[in-house]
This record gives sequence, C-alpha cells and structure tokens, in this order.
Amino acid sequence: MKKLLLPTLWLLLAACGGADESLQQGRRLLAEGKPKEALTALNDAIEKAPDNALALNTRGVAHFELNDFSNALLDYQQAIRADSTLYQPYFNRARLYAAQGAFEKALTDFSTAARLAPDSAAIFLNRGFIFARQKQPQAALTDFDRAIGLSPRNAEAFFVRGNLLLEQQQYPAAIKDYEQAVALRPSLAGAFHNMGLAYYFTHNPKAACLSWQQAKKLGYAAASEALAQYCN
Repeated sequence: MKKLLLPTLWLLLAACGGADESLQQGRRLLAEGKPKEALTALNDAIEKAPDNALALNTRGVAHFELNDFSNALLDYQQAIRADSTLYQPYFNRARLYAAQGAFEKALTDFSTAARLAPDSAAIFLNRGFIFARQKQPQAALTDFDRAIGLSPRNAEAFFVRGNLLLEQQQYPAAIKDYEQAVALRPSLAGAFHNMGLAYYFTHNPKAACLSWQQAKKLGYAAASEALAQYCN
C-alpha cells in the first residue's frame, strides 16, 4: 500500500507545481496586457488543479478584461466556492457588478472583501467610488480617508477625495488634496484641471489659470476651454 501511495502523492505534488507555473505565466501575461494569451495558461492551471481559487479568480480577471462578463462571473463564483476566505474574487466580482450598473451587489461584495482584507486600500477606494455614485458622500469620504490612511502615497486616492470635496463645495480641502495628488504624480492632468476649478470658486483666478495652464500642457482638453473662457 505504501509503495502505491508514494508515487500517487508525487504525481499530485507535480500537478500542483505545474498549476502554479501556469498560474504565474497567466498573471505575467495579464500584467503585460495580454488577457487572451493569459487564458491559455490559466486554462492549463485550472485543468491541473480545478479547485485552485487563485487560478479561477485570475481567469475571471482575464475574461473581464476581454469584456466576457458571463464567464468572468462564473469564474469568480467558482473561486468563492473553492475558497470563501479569499478576498480577491469578491473584490473582482464587485468590479464586474459595478461595470454592469448593479451597484448594490457591488457594495455587498466590496464590503465582504473589506472584512476579509481590511488592509487593502484598493477595496476602500473602489467602494468609495460606489458610495459617491449612490449619493452617499459621507460613506464615500470615510472610505477615501481609509484608503489614504492605508496608502498615503496613492495619488489617485487624493484625487478622488478631492473630487468629492469639490462636489461638496469644500474648496480649500479639495485644493489640498489636489496639491497632494500632483505632488505624488505630476502627470495627473485631471487634478490640475479640477484644482483650477476649486481655485476659481474661491475667487482666486490667478491660481486657477496657472492650474489650467499646467493641465493644458499635459493634454487635458477641458483646460483649454477653461483658459479661453476665464483667463483672457
């Protein structure tokens, strides 16, 4: 019996090792922007290890990138059945629901992901987007604050919080966030443009025009319109 068990165990370990290699190849191809090519590697990984939740989740991402939402959803659901403690399938299914306009479902999945991975800034940033879209500004602001606390060098987090503050007419606070965003990412043209709006609404046209000029240099089309209308 032992002589039969050892080769069987070795074959199982070998299969898992092959699945891991295919999974890593699929991830690498996804990172290179090649989701179609990634599917081949990920299909191989899942064939070798059908209950590999990470592989199922990653294949779901590949389907999502190819706008194949039906198969992406199936993969995320299968990944959750394989390992319900893994936050990534909930996070990615939430992104899919959001893309389909199913915002309540998205909030439910983002909240589950946040419970499983409370140190992930991306979860709170994305859930904040949904709260903002659902006209829940305080909940959105709380999530953006949490995202920035977890990832204080995340330019996008400062940018989106600035946008929410701008919408709430909290102009000085919005300017501070836009200043932080462009300090972290000087190519963030939208932050320069919106900072110009915040300055304009605080009756500082000189600073507004300087911000719009920088946004224009970075290729932000709306900045040219603002300059033509308000800076001549």
